[in-house]
Amino acid sequence: MRPLYDTNQLNAILDDAGICTVTLNNPTQLNALTTTMAEGANELADIISQSAARVVVFTGAGRAFSAGGDLDYLLHLTSLPANDSAAAMLRFYQSYLALFTLSLPTIAHINGPCVGAGFCLALACDLRFVVSGAKVGMNFVKIGLNPGMAAEFWATRESSPLVREMLLTGKIYSASEPRLAALFNQVASAEEISVAVAECARTIADASPQSIKISLPLLRNPSLSRDAVMHAEAEGQGRCMSVGEIAQAVAAQKQGKPFRFMR
Repeated sequence: MRPLYDTNQLNAILDDAGICTVTLNNPTQLNALTTTMAEGANELADIISQSAARVVVFTGAGRAFSAGGDLDYLLHLTSLPANDSAAAMLRFYQSYLALFTLSLPTIAHINGPCVGAGFCLALACDLRFVVSGAKVGMNFVKIGLNPGMAAEFWATRESSPLVREMLLTGKIYSASEPRLAALFNQVASAEEISVAVAECARTIADASPQSIKISLPLLRNPSLSRDAVMHAEAEGQGRCMSVGEIAQAVAAQKQGKPFRFMR
């Protein structure tokens, strides 16, 4: 286990398996998304991209994942002309999403309240595991804002009727509500979720990085037609077959031996 980053309200560590754990580290404000953290997100995204990470797990320090945007910053922006505040918000979104849309599999370990822009970041992750009873939702319209952090984009991808309801009502829900189950990979106790996240991250880290690198853009692009996906899959499998580690991996599997894929 080695540290990658510990400043600007963000902490990141990388283990020997290639699992990078990023912690939103602003617990006194329930990990509200500040401009300080936004600066760190840009820096950390570059660091992770150049590291040996194979999968990234996001979680929050203390009792929350993220309570959403920093309200003091939002109020500050109300004193600016509309064009200036819009430009500031766009930079804010782009900074965070640079970290949450890395070209690596991403897992949200939702350890507590996950609201507003914080929930958008969880939706940006490929997989989501949440502690039972955690408060989730996107309350933008309750404070006089239209949704941000690409919220409507996530609504077109992830169980859209549920996400649209969240965006249009601004309600806060319990993650344990049965009808919200479609938004998460697992809802369970804090202990069970910690184990499940660790196991999932380890399994991804043990898989072929080359295979995942080819598959991930297809998983993240709902606009592709079936034929476009099939063509991209065939091209990718051709690359894997010509330059991959299939022969060694299959041989190891037949012999019941572990196999470590190269990056």
